[in-house]
Amino acid sequence: MEVLNDLVAALKARLPGIHLRTIEEARALEALRQTTAALSGQLVPRVLWRWSSASGLWKLRLNDDEPDRSLREPCGFEEALVAMRDTDEMAILALLDPWDELSRPVYQRYLREALSNARGSGKAIVLVGRDWNIPLELQADIFICDLRLPRRAELEEYIRSLCVIYTEKLAGKVEIKQDSIPDLVRACTGLTLEETKSIVALSLVRFKAIGPESIKMAIREKRQIVRRGGILDYEEPAKGMADIGGLAQLKAWIAKRGALFSENAQKAGIQAPKGMLLVGVPGTGKTLCARAVSAAWNLPLVRLDAGRLFGSLVGETEGNLRAALRTAEAVSPCVLLIDEVEKAFAPGAGGDGGTSARVFGSLLGWLQDKQSPVFVVATANDISKLPPEFLRKGRFDEIFAVDLPDNASRADILSIHLRRAGEEFSKKDLAASARAAKGFTGSELEAAVQSALIEAFSDGARSPSLNDLSSALKSTVPLSKTMSERIDAIREFCKSGRAVPAGTTLEDDGSAQRASPSVEL
Repeated sequence: MEVLNDLVAALKARLPGIHLRTIEEARALEALRQTTAALSGQLVPRVLWRWSSASGLWKLRLNDDEPDRSLREPCGFEEALVAMRDTDEMAILALLDPWDELSRPVYQRYLREALSNARGSGKAIVLVGRDWNIPLELQADIFICDLRLPRRAELEEYIRSLCVIYTEKLAGKVEIKQDSIPDLVRACTGLTLEETKSIVALSLVRFKAIGPESIKMAIREKRQIVRRGGILDYEEPAKGMADIGGLAQLKAWIAKRGALFSENAQKAGIQAPKGMLLVGVPGTGKTLCARAVSAAWNLPLVRLDAGRLFGSLVGETEGNLRAALRTAEAVSPCVLLIDEVEKAFAPGAGGDGGTSARVFGSLLGWLQDKQSPVFVVATANDISKLPPEFLRKGRFDEIFAVDLPDNASRADILSIHLRRAGEEFSKKDLAASARAAKGFTGSELEAAVQSALIEAFSDGARSPSLNDLSSALKSTVPLSKTMSERIDAIREFCKSGRAVPAGTTLEDDGSAQRASPSVEL
């Protein structure tokens, strides 16, 4: 694991403090065991201690086949640090979840002095647990090391080893479908080893097999884990490209890149696509496009709720963003949707003393440097509020302008929503309705179809007629009229050449929006 190299390097450099950020305590202790064992063959043997507020101080045997041996009676945080200071052994002390203690200034002082005593001695103090906002006084002495969730290769090796163990224990009672294991590995990506073990065990108990039901169970568990953090939502692929009217150039671009997440593409040296920024008029289907990408590529959609990021404590917001992005990377390949990015992340958007600017900077750095196959779909209604560095090549593969639908696209959108309700109009009627709906967004067209369906249902549950749809369109005042100046400004920005039209053209009918739509049927 990468973390082993980081730990070995930090200990060889005699750094006094390490923050091993993880939610997998058992896996972190195993990494520390392996690191300690690897370094124990040098001049002075090293020993590994662990402390928690519940069980006190223990010395861990480096051979994990043997049980732990108690070092002393349960003791407090400061006593563990004193024992560390006084021992003649080259000790590595793992402090498990010491956050309650470190919330008190006096214990921060204990730690600061312990780190000072350990500096250059070969001893080290390792804080094991969640993200922690390190106080300024301690930052120089603490090296941050991330124990990321297991990658696919590690998961596959672990699942196959579990299958061997359970096959031997339950000989003849369970069926391991070998062709299901790669799919199960993919479904378990983003889970911890313990969570993966539980899924394998439950599958064998409930279904007496490792197969399709195991994969469904893993997906359900992953959905819960993503939502448990409270910042991300997890959606299974739903509406596809067939549910989007118009946007021909965007659809063609997406169709060409669906296979780039495959192993064959990676072997050919092709990098997975990074993402796209969709800008333009509200209600034109930008968010729907993200869901369609998810369905077209058969990838889960992870949605970032920017409003949930911001916390009241210093550093909490930045920590929330890091945790959310790590979760998205863990469940990759996936589509990450960041809706209306200009409202939450633009510098100064929150008026919060610079927090929005710092969070936005962290997001920019991640977009530039990320290596995991997370395809980001960011949407913005007003791109002029975003700083130029956000639009720089390297962060997104392409920037698309999503304009008001043209005549053919409006007819297509009306047809899609009518078919979804089990209704169908002739091409002539759709064309006439599309002409009458000039200036309407996709969401306004959907609302008009719904109004026509309601009118028909309330009038004896009949099928909707062309007159029903005409009345609905006449009674709707489109956004392009009520907010014409703002809409025209957005469209002019998109026409400036700084974004690629998502449709065949950017329809120039701004002057027509200021008059009420006429219905000529």
